[in-house]
Amino acid sequence: MMPAKTKSQLNKLLNFFQKGGTLTAAQAEKKFGVNRMSARVYDLRDQGYCIYGNTKKGSNVVSYRLGTPSREIIKAGFKALRTA
Repeated sequence: MMPAKTKSQLNKLLNFFQKGGTLTAAQAEKKFGVNRMSARVYDLRDQGYCIYGNTKKGSNVVSYRLGTPSREIIKAGFKALRTA
């Protein structure tokens, strides 16, 4: 069972992403108190949301956003289901 704090953070992140927002880990910590952004992104992806991470050129900073899955991702998902 997921802790209430984690659920709250996921709800805030998802709401923000659904409005078209993008966030880095530092911004998520400042805005929503998320100190493990990669874990929250994993949780959202596990729930079926297509969260993309884009690395800014010349740095290691990743900016996350909600997107529409490409045909490649859908194809990979169906392939994984067939082999499971």
